[in-house]
Parts: sequence; structure tokens; C-alpha cells
Amino acid sequence: MSNIKAALQAKFEGIFGFAPGDDYAPRVRNALEIICQGKYREADLLDITDTSIMSNGKSGLVLTLDSVCVKDSGNSTSKFIARYEDIDYMHMNEDSFLGVDITALELNMKYGTTYRISIDKINKDKLMEFINYAISLYENDEKLEW
Repeated sequence: MSNIKAALQAKFEGIFGFAPGDDYAPRVRNALEIICQGKYREADLLDITDTSIMSNGKSGLVLTLDSVCVKDSGNSTSKFIARYEDIDYMHMNEDSFLGVDITALELNMKYGTTYRISIDKINKDKLMEFINYAISLYENDEKLEW
């Protein structure tokens, strides 16, 4: 698992231009409990995009070693966990309503569900590039097990 973590960290830094991670304990604790729905440990976290008003990790987007977790009232799909290996394909749904940009990154899951990431605080093109890379790691990992 540490090889995947190192690869994801390097790719994240290459795409976003800064090292992933968060060392503010209250934000990390809240993000794990609320955004990640208690399903992950601190060692599983890659990065937190916090959209909470007080920056305390109660809403936003969390990238883990195997999933993207979202909980945000401004997001069109308000709360979900999407495992990279369960994502079938993604596309950018560019749209606006009354002059407001409501572009969203759509994650189409292998089991038929569609999740939308419309959080403004993160560059959706860069996020799509990162998630595509993460998906490719898990696809290659599965092929190696044969």
C-alpha cells in the first residue's frame, strides 16, 4: 500500500503544485469522522479540501488512498464516498444557471450511480486528472494479481 501512497502523493504534487496533506488535528479528526463517514484512518488520508465556514473539516472533499469522499451542502451530490476502482468513467458537465457557473465533475460508477463534484474550491480539471491516475493504479494493480 505504501507504493500506492507514494505514487499518489507524487502525482498530486505534480498536478496541483503543492504537497498533499493536512496536519491540523481538529480538521483531520472532523474530516475523517464527518466527510469520510468514519470509514478511514489518518494514515489513509492524502489531502483535505475544506469548505467549512470555520475551516474545521466538517465539509469539503477528502482524497484517500482508495477513494474520494465528499460532504458539502453546496455540492450537487451532497455526500458520498467513491472508491477509485468502482469509477467507470468521468466527464466534465459544463453548465451555468442564471449566469452562475455550475460546472461539475461527474463520476459514473460501475454500479450505475452518478456522483457530481461541484465544489468551487478545487480545480475540477486537475481533480479529474488526479482521479484518472488513481483509477489507473487500481486497474494495473488488479491486472497484476492475475
